[in-house]
Amino acid sequence: MTIGLALQTALTGLQANQKSTAVLSRNIANATTPGYTRKEATLVSLTVAGEGRGVAVRDIRRSADLALARETRTQASAHAALTARAELLATYTQSVGQPEEQRSLSSAVAGLERSLVALEELPESPTSQRAVVDAATTLATRLNGTDKSIAQIRQQADKDIGAAVDEVNLALKQLESLNRQVAIRTGSGQDSSELEDQRDRLLDQMAERIGIHYFTRDAGELVVMTSGGVTLLDGRARELSFSHTAIIGSGASYPGGLSGITVEGVDIAPGGGFPNPLKGGKIEGLFAIRDQVMPQFQRQADEVASTLATMFQQADASIPGTGLNDTGLFTDEGNRHYRTPPFDPASPGPAGLAGRIRVNDLVRVDAGGDPSRIRTGLHGTAGGNVGDTTQVRAFIDAFRRQGSFDPAAGLMPNGTLQSFTDAAIGQQHSLRALAETDVKARSVQLETVRAAREGKEGVNIDEELQQLMVLERGYAANAQIMQAAARMLDKLLEI
Repeated sequence: MTIGLALQTALTGLQANQKSTAVLSRNIANATTPGYTRKEATLVSLTVAGEGRGVAVRDIRRSADLALARETRTQASAHAALTARAELLATYTQSVGQPEEQRSLSSAVAGLERSLVALEELPESPTSQRAVVDAATTLATRLNGTDKSIAQIRQQADKDIGAAVDEVNLALKQLESLNRQVAIRTGSGQDSSELEDQRDRLLDQMAERIGIHYFTRDAGELVVMTSGGVTLLDGRARELSFSHTAIIGSGASYPGGLSGITVEGVDIAPGGGFPNPLKGGKIEGLFAIRDQVMPQFQRQADEVASTLATMFQQADASIPGTGLNDTGLFTDEGNRHYRTPPFDPASPGPAGLAGRIRVNDLVRVDAGGDPSRIRTGLHGTAGGNVGDTTQVRAFIDAFRRQGSFDPAAGLMPNGTLQSFTDAAIGQQHSLRALAETDVKARSVQLETVRAAREGKEGVNIDEELQQLMVLERGYAANAQIMQAAARMLDKLLEI
């Protein structure tokens, strides 16, 4: 080996150590950076014409574990779907209260029955008569509030879907740009590991919005698809389209009046009929709330309202038939005045009766009505025997009579109004509790796989410092070789 070759070899060692040290310092600096993967300079022996000429850095490799990364995204996608569902269910159930709470719908039903029992004891009392009207108004108001809460939750879910779609589209455009940059740097032999980290972080973000599948081609190009196989990124990004509905009426449904999610004109939203719809991620949970859970709650509230209006109408002996004036204690607010056709349980009109039900103007003082009609029946003759409690007793018995309920409400087919109302609210709280339990269980799985991924891909500062000492010794050794070679050359020059 010549002195010149020794110098050249030592120089390549110094250069390799410099590059390795730069990579190591980048690792230490980013030890706490979310999404950063440890980098390592891969060394290769230089050989020219079969003769060793030193060492070189072949490339910079990421300590990425593809299997753990994929599993982390799968778990994150499922967790996000459950979390979106649980959070909106918690918001709704908090607004309607527990069955035993004073502010709940169940409490209002029980309150109306109690006020009628009190009126039976003092049928001539104006205060007791007014108390029944007030209790009925409270119950109607609670039903109106329940309908409003359902609408607000559906509108919030719809708004959140739009925001999540925008975030996915932004991530797709950024991935498209990063794909081009990775291709350029890879083709020119430059380090693209930081760009690949950025792509991974974007994939992590996307997985929390929608379930995804992906793979990388030989040239480093990333291809992204939905979990159902619809291509979102392959050379160019294919954006998701969604139209936000600001006001969602009680009868609004999907497919139909509400928007799905389309890719180049094809609707791939859950429940839209596409054979492989979107699954996983926040978007799936939001669609479930908007199109399945809340419409079910709407049917239950409407069934309470329908049963309430029906039973008071049937129990009122003063109603002779189905004339324009033959309305019961509760009417459909869609007909703003009591001089309209009575409520027809066989044809209650469009969904949303819970939001339209109101107390009949015939007994409302603020509408010029007379609360004493509770005692005689809404269409009875004024005056009469003030001690006669026959009509009041009929109203009380209606609360204890078994009735049938619409199977579409998803609850008991038969029971009293109170038992059905309690069951509805109880089921809603049970769904919320179950959703929260599912979130906790999935959180444990997600954190476990995340910890495993961070252990594989993350930076251990202690290990990096140990490697730094190895690089320092290697650098010093190569420097000494160059110094020795230089002294040899000096001796030659002295001859």
